[in-house]
Amino acid sequence: MKTKSDTVDGVFLDDANAAYDKAAKRFLSMKILLAWILKYLVEEFRDAAIKDIAEKYIEGEPSLNIGTVPVDADLTNAAKNTGKAPKNIRGARNENSSVTEGTALFDILFRAIVPATGETIALIINIEPQRTVRTGYSLVRRGLYYACRLISSQKETEFSGEDYGNIKKVYTIWLVMDAPEGGSNSIRRYEIREKLLHGHGHEDAKNYDLLVAVMVYLGNKATRHRLLRLLRLIFLDKLKADEKKDILRQEYDMVLTPVMEKEMAKMGSLAEGIAERAAIKAEKRGERRGERRGVNQGQDIMLKALEMLKSNVPLEKICRDTGCTMDRLNKLRALTL
Repeated sequence: MKTKSDTVDGVFLDDANAAYDKAAKRFLSMKILLAWILKYLVEEFRDAAIKDIAEKYIEGEPSLNIGTVPVDADLTNAAKNTGKAPKNIRGARNENSSVTEGTALFDILFRAIVPATGETIALIINIEPQRTVRTGYSLVRRGLYYACRLISSQKETEFSGEDYGNIKKVYTIWLVMDAPEGGSNSIRRYEIREKLLHGHGHEDAKNYDLLVAVMVYLGNKATRHRLLRLLRLIFLDKLKADEKKDILRQEYDMVLTPVMEKEMAKMGSLAEGIAERAAIKAEKRGERRGERRGVNQGQDIMLKALEMLKSNVPLEKICRDTGCTMDRLNKLRALTL
């Protein structure tokens, strides 16, 4: 008996993408890779050396969530149902929630110290797996929501009461493997800016420049951009794991641990399977569309032939105009009598 996992339909593909996603997140949690991302995407680290970012400025070990649920449903009614005042709930470092806001799970969450000032900022790294199904909404909105949740979660952890001066800046960085049409190899930044509408004066940027979302769209085309090339090499290129390892060591000074080598090999294997099954699925859809078109065309020809028969058009002309055989036309004429 055929099960869902034997097919090329949704469940099987979802499982493959989920496995790829987990392997990608484990690999991405390497400090040296995070350092390259900070160097190119977070302006506070632009002038710092990759090695210093990895060894000095990334605090502790990045907290990794390999679950598949991105954001829980809103729990606003919980407080109403219990009659109790909302309380903050503090779980793992990559989880934050409140009774009134629900739970948000971040793929990779870590903190980094800004080289120039010594201040701490919080960073979220999210991955959309290779060949992911389109979400139906803008990932930019989701990224901004995640950043807002990381801001609001600082209440009673980074500051208490109305001491809003201690809010830490947050970044949410999204690596999208399946870039939208025309948007591959692009990096887009979204941030808060001041716009003077009337009068004079300016607010210090540190008081509003607290939230940044960065969308990184990869795709299948080659690029010379150093970070995009690195990410494509790791997550999308079809080179064998040993070839990738050599390039990473020679061009990016990245020496992989045995565990990371295993994860990279796993990603390559999964990516091939996902691509193959997606191609089979697309081929089957094409076949079904072709069959439907053939049926519709056949129906149109029969309708045209019937109309011509009713108008007493000579059978020879109907054969020429519709392609129907004389035998078929005689049968159709018998049905109309």
